[in-house]
Amino acid sequence: MKDIITYFPTGYEAVGVVMKRKKAKSNTKDLDDRILKELLEDPTRSMREISKKVETYRQTLWRKKKNMEKENIIWGYTAVVDEGKQGKATFLILMKLRPMIREMAETMVNRIKNREPEKKNVRLIDAFQVNGEYDLVLRFSAPDHSTARTYYDTLRAVYADHLLEKPVIVDINFVLVAEGKTNPEIDRLFELVISP
Repeated sequence: MKDIITYFPTGYEAVGVVMKRKKAKSNTKDLDDRILKELLEDPTRSMREISKKVETYRQTLWRKKKNMEKENIIWGYTAVVDEGKQGKATFLILMKLRPMIREMAETMVNRIKNREPEKKNVRLIDAFQVNGEYDLVLRFSAPDHSTARTYYDTLRAVYADHLLEKPVIVDINFVLVAEGKTNPEIDRLFELVISP
């Protein structure tokens, strides 16, 4: 690997500066993957820290990050919150629906865009349209079971024409991993162990 020698005039003489080439990685996809991995690990770090970690220039990192944001590969950045420490409970709602039609899709999209869960004092954490036993999976937090039940009843009414059967609501007892982050208090899971 050859070094690059660049001369910068200082007014009196040219000063030679040796710049080491960054290690060439196999391809752009590999670099994109490494950048995403670092951003998922901690997006609050400086471009300098991340560029050192992925062995590329800050400008390259910044450009690739902006492109991923522009292309919606990266939708945004979020904090991972322990809802329990906020005095809230977390729930899943699992729904079996008829085949997707435009009216149902419009209902789903509009409810999210109009922030309908917030109007019921609920924080919608995730919403997934899935294949399998269920078709729609929602994860949300609420200040109490009564608020969660009200939200559940609202969803039953809103999707009444689309439901194949009564949705299932599930209490989340403990979160082991959220948004790819391991719960820093994961060992508390042992508190749920039933002694014989």
